[in-house]
Amino acid sequence: MTVITISRELGSEGSTIAQRVAAEMGYRLVTKTTFEKVLHQYGLIQLDELYTSVPSLWARIDITNLELVSRLDKIILGFARLDKVVLLGRGGYAALNEYADVLNVRIQAPFQARVKRVLEKEGMDNLAQAEKMVLKNDKARAVFVQGFYGVDFYDTRQFQLVLDTEVIPVDTAVAWIVESAQLMENRSFAGAKTTQEIVVGPVLKDAIDQVLMMPV
Repeated sequence: MTVITISRELGSEGSTIAQRVAAEMGYRLVTKTTFEKVLHQYGLIQLDELYTSVPSLWARIDITNLELVSRLDKIILGFARLDKVVLLGRGGYAALNEYADVLNVRIQAPFQARVKRVLEKEGMDNLAQAEKMVLKNDKARAVFVQGFYGVDFYDTRQFQLVLDTEVIPVDTAVAWIVESAQLMENRSFAGAKTTQEIVVGPVLKDAIDQVLMMPV
């Protein structure tokens, strides 16, 4: 059993791949919506605004944002402790980088390929607008993980699998991730730090349990 984190660039098909991997393996898929539902249990609702904007230095050190990310970090750990989960985005790979039983995956594609996909998906006809959207999203993701976790979004050494979906079809990407996760499940983690050592407080556990019982 293992935990899979999937980090993706906008327009890379990462969300689709995450959904299919979770379905094929029978894993829980934890998305932005899932995180937000748990955060709501704490009375915190600003995660999406924080993640998709480009916070200034002052925003990154604002006590409310630091508390928000601290709680997000704990929620990521709480879901990881459940095992058999696919964590999509939200810096999961950075939060879980110390755990040996986590498969960290990056889904990416060249800029122009992603712009083309965004144009098609959003039904846009303005190339410059689509390019601006992708650039803004890329910057926001990079600033988020650098500002709150101190890691470089573009450093691929943080991942066991880096898949370029301009070259690798979605079907193949899903198959490779599933196979890699199955290989990891058969590894011995004796002496290594694993997600099964994570201690989840009763309040957080109750919040996660409530969210998991909610209709999708």
